[in-house]
Amino acid sequence: MKKLTSMLMAGGFTAALATTAMAEGYRLTTYAPPNEAASIHQTWLADTLREKTDGAIDFEIFYASTLVPAKEQMKAIGNGVAHAGFQAMGYIPSDAPLNNALTAYGFIETNPTAIAMAFADWSMHDAGALSQYDKAGVVPFGGFSTPTYPFICNTDEPITSLDQFQGLKVRFPGGANAKLTQDLGGVPVNIPGTEIYQALQTGAIDCAGILAAWLNIDNSLEEVSKSVTLANWTGSYNSPFHLANKSFWQGLTDEQRALYMETTARGTAKMQIFFNENDIKAIEMAKANGHAIVEPDAEFKAAVQAWVDNGVGDMAGVARDTYGIDDPEAFFATFDPYVEKWGKLVRAMDNVNDEDALTQLILDNMMNDLDPAVYGMN
Repeated sequence: MKKLTSMLMAGGFTAALATTAMAEGYRLTTYAPPNEAASIHQTWLADTLREKTDGAIDFEIFYASTLVPAKEQMKAIGNGVAHAGFQAMGYIPSDAPLNNALTAYGFIETNPTAIAMAFADWSMHDAGALSQYDKAGVVPFGGFSTPTYPFICNTDEPITSLDQFQGLKVRFPGGANAKLTQDLGGVPVNIPGTEIYQALQTGAIDCAGILAAWLNIDNSLEEVSKSVTLANWTGSYNSPFHLANKSFWQGLTDEQRALYMETTARGTAKMQIFFNENDIKAIEMAKANGHAIVEPDAEFKAAVQAWVDNGVGDMAGVARDTYGIDDPEAFFATFDPYVEKWGKLVRAMDNVNDEDALTQLILDNMMNDLDPAVYGMN
């Protein structure tokens, strides 16, 4: 039985919301500024829930780590300092080792929408994942992936070959991309996104691995770069779209939880499409503005594929030695079915950026089997 859908279709739903909960203010936290993708969509979620519940679920949003630092978002949500929000899991590897052990899978499933939905589905269904979230005192919803990363470079010539890559200083924030950079002869440089502009301008780095949208939408790296190499290295996809404090979640009515889940399903679709469309737009704008847009040559691509085929930069060893997973292969085997499932589902879509279609796909294949009276209630 499709519990979520049947609850949302039940008669008198709006009236039930109005009579079962008095309007109460809640706190929602995010490390990102208001114009960043995570914050834009947390704002949409808060506005939608406020409207659909006639103010019964009303979040005050704390942007840009004004409530707690970036690395403390999930802890704040779990201990009730905030009632809900967003946590970038790459910032907290010790609190989310399972999430961080999966970050190289973007080299295995290269479609950002597919890997995003695989991760989201795993987060909401896998016993190990749910145990990790439960330990943190939070309930996870949905997920997303940034687009794959290009190299945004200030070099005199566009980077297309392995020979050019040797000794190149390339910004990546750690993880599989940094490991691949090193293994192919480059020099990974781990600096925050806020420092990229100056680093390209001064030559502290030669290239930046970052979203194409940082060229001209989210930032203005066009001003300090000359070319873009469409490397298509893995994006970031290991964070849920939204986290709710467990006690807050359990204090809602079944009808409110059903609406909450449906809203996070659409929010997941909206955020993924936002990333997908901005990626295309940014590259087109950069090309129109005179940037050279190139691809790695055949030898470069073959070297990356060989690295993937040879264990994805020792993904299993990283999972074991860095994240404390005793049996990495058994752990990866729990994630593989979600990757296979969503690869097929996403590639069968007529238009992956159709919001209604992607929302329905998420509901039908990720959330409708979850009973709002049971999910997150143990």
